[in-house]
Amino acid sequence: MAEKNPSASEIIAGKLEEPWDVKDMPKWPGWVAMFGPGLVWAGLSQGSGELIWWPYMVAKYGTYFLGWMFIWASLQYWVNLEIARYSIATGESIYEGFHRIHHLFGWLIFVMVIIVSFWIGGYISAGATALKALTNFPPGWSDKAQTHFWAELCLIIVFILFLLGPVAYRIVEVVESIAAIASFFGMLVIVIAAPAVHAVVGEFFAALFTPHIPLTPPNWDPADTGKLVTLICYTGAGGFWNLYYSFWVRDKNAGMSALIGRVTSPITGKPEPIPGVGVAFTEKDIDEWKAWVKWLWCDNAFGVILNTLTIVLTSLLSLGILHPEGLIPTGFDIVVIQGEWFAELWGAAGRNIFYVLGFFFLADTYLTGLDGISRTVASNIYTNVPQTRKIEYRKLYYIVVTIFTVIAMYQVIAKRPGVLLVLTGVGNMLIMCIYCVGLLYLNWFLLPKIHPAKEKVRPTWIPFIFLLISTLIFWYVFFVMYLPLQFK
Repeated sequence: MAEKNPSASEIIAGKLEEPWDVKDMPKWPGWVAMFGPGLVWAGLSQGSGELIWWPYMVAKYGTYFLGWMFIWASLQYWVNLEIARYSIATGESIYEGFHRIHHLFGWLIFVMVIIVSFWIGGYISAGATALKALTNFPPGWSDKAQTHFWAELCLIIVFILFLLGPVAYRIVEVVESIAAIASFFGMLVIVIAAPAVHAVVGEFFAALFTPHIPLTPPNWDPADTGKLVTLICYTGAGGFWNLYYSFWVRDKNAGMSALIGRVTSPITGKPEPIPGVGVAFTEKDIDEWKAWVKWLWCDNAFGVILNTLTIVLTSLLSLGILHPEGLIPTGFDIVVIQGEWFAELWGAAGRNIFYVLGFFFLADTYLTGLDGISRTVASNIYTNVPQTRKIEYRKLYYIVVTIFTVIAMYQVIAKRPGVLLVLTGVGNMLIMCIYCVGLLYLNWFLLPKIHPAKEKVRPTWIPFIFLLISTLIFWYVFFVMYLPLQFK
């Protein structure tokens, strides 16, 4: 007898209770085979807080915020850990986990992510400011018009890349890996070689271990509060970007995700089966489960550490080169100003090299965001509205890729790049405040009750405590620091 599809009221007011298939846990294939998701996360993270908002704050306020860098950078480690743990245990994305808590919670996160994602075109727009400065093309056009030209062109190129790339995750992994490695080592060379940076090294590292209280300096501009919230949120990936770690772990075939198909191109790829719900294991596979969790701790740590070192480099460059000259990245020069990092050592040629790096810093963030939001829509609709399973998961994915490309093509004309990025940052902080509460409940209380391996999948209390601390900090920043100012 065919299984009865849930009614509209059940899809909204109930919870996802469709059972998992139960199969053996796939064997852990080794470190080399599983290298990737942490590097992708680091590459994504470099696209906003690391390239724009940390340089902005250091250029404007000097060393004041540096003492919080390591603290803020560590918060998202615990968020990532629990997001990916769920996917390794079930083969599902974290969104299915939210719907297993309750459909109302899952749809709330989904709707918030959709709203904030409307502004991801800002990353291409910000990257386009670097191409505009590099080429001064089209000739005779204003800075604004040139930025719009390059942004629209890049949106079209990314769209074509998605259509033609055989496996969606491989596109993201290759682009993010190149961006993360090239940007990190490029800035490391400048930090090592630039005399202006050497002059502030002592001051910089002393400030790194001296958190200032109050959180804002005496010369604080309240108009920068949204930027500070964005900075804290984006010291790491932040907000809905962290949720995408679940998709990368899944398409890397980690744990039970190895039994779930990948998103492939409708033109060049072969279809792979992606079921509506995941696959779970039993207690007999607990040793293999522990091997996967060990990998997760290390992969996550690699991404967070690499990203934190990147922040150290961008902040050092800003303190040594931008701050003394009063150069603050804003407006349609939001990335152009950072070109002075490389110009300090190599003049105009160095500035041009940075423009290329700066563009990839931000274009890769848009590319990853487009992939992530398309997976988000496909995952939520395909799993929780069974009637849509008549359409292939990957077809839903590429429909959303097309829709958001069109939206981005409008957004890059409608708003300045910096405005777009602050809108995503503040919205993402609110999203993170809410879903972190869900993570605390999901992995420690709900999953052990409904998973076939029972208590064996429950994390220890150490990550619970640190995730709770992270959650409280996020809530303080948004609801105590930021929100009251919006009512004044």
